[in-house]
Amino acid sequence: MMKTGAGFLAAAAIALSAPVAMAQTYDDNVTSAMEELGLITPQKETDVYRVVPGDTLWEICEVFFGDPETWPGLWSINNEEITNPHYIYPDQLLRLQAGTDLRPPSLIVDSTGATQFDDSYETFVPRSEIFTTSTDCSLHVPFSGSSNSDMTVSAPTFISRSPVEPLGVIEQAVPGKHMLARGDIVYMRFRNTSDVDCGRVYSLYHHVTEVRHPEVRSARLGHVYAVSAEVLVSDVGDKWVTGRIVQSYSELERGELITDRVPVSGRVRTSDMTQVVDGFVIDKAHEENMLVQRNQVVFIDRGRNDGVKSGTTFWVVRRGDGLATKARQIDQSLPDQVVGRLIVFSADDHVSTAVMTDQAVSVNIGDRITSRID
Repeated sequence: MMKTGAGFLAAAAIALSAPVAMAQTYDDNVTSAMEELGLITPQKETDVYRVVPGDTLWEICEVFFGDPETWPGLWSINNEEITNPHYIYPDQLLRLQAGTDLRPPSLIVDSTGATQFDDSYETFVPRSEIFTTSTDCSLHVPFSGSSNSDMTVSAPTFISRSPVEPLGVIEQAVPGKHMLARGDIVYMRFRNTSDVDCGRVYSLYHHVTEVRHPEVRSARLGHVYAVSAEVLVSDVGDKWVTGRIVQSYSELERGELITDRVPVSGRVRTSDMTQVVDGFVIDKAHEENMLVQRNQVVFIDRGRNDGVKSGTTFWVVRRGDGLATKARQIDQSLPDQVVGRLIVFSADDHVSTAVMTDQAVSVNIGDRITSRID
């Protein structure tokens, strides 16, 4: 995890005031090795570094500048390539500079590995950018893409307002192992075997948690279930139903519950709602995942009774200063900012299962959603 350091001005001041100290901290042997591996590409006007797996801005600044806390300065001159300083990717090219637009000394690594400052800024030509303007103002969306398109999504978890009553249970299995997988033969006990047919596919599932509303903890919104596998019935007896696991989505053991087949993936046509519908993210399928993820499954407190259907688009919005960690620190007078977009996979009467197709930051339980941002 990246550590937070001084601002860009402080980083620039450190870089400009102590070039000798930084040159001393740079290991010549490391430089030579990195050049031989092609990780450093010396250029005449500016030094360019190619990111390798495992790199962070913190560590790059520690190697090149001798001070990892100068990373905000490195980010500021590469902010067009790095939208989030915590996430850089292999093969990205970073310019190693310090200074201002008026006097931008470049850190140069020459063929001998020596580090020096290039003060020949007389030849520097400031770059000017022309920004297009529009008469229509709207919330900034930090990711691309359009609505009303076909999209394949998958959600091996689902939410239901009422508890799902099982049709049966996996009691025994042929393999001599605890964890079952695709291809294993299992023996099932159904409440009513007369309704079971050979060749029919059922879903195996288990209860995950009961969901309460993040704003009103006394409000119970439903139950989250995880679909672990699909089983194909191969024989129906008076007592036992034999089946073969034909698809698995997670680890499963004896004791998994059985229900009618629950689709876990499909192609949906995304669409925007005509009316404004606001709500909340009430739970996530994988709470242990801390990093930003695409295709993460979340649950929202809006469903069919609100006009929500499969493919409905919602936007995740936040307000307040990014350093605010408590609700009382958030200035509610600030405007909303879009931080994510989700597509509904399946809708119950009052709740829905959705997939996060885009995230600028990690989406949290309790984040607000809205159907329209125009």
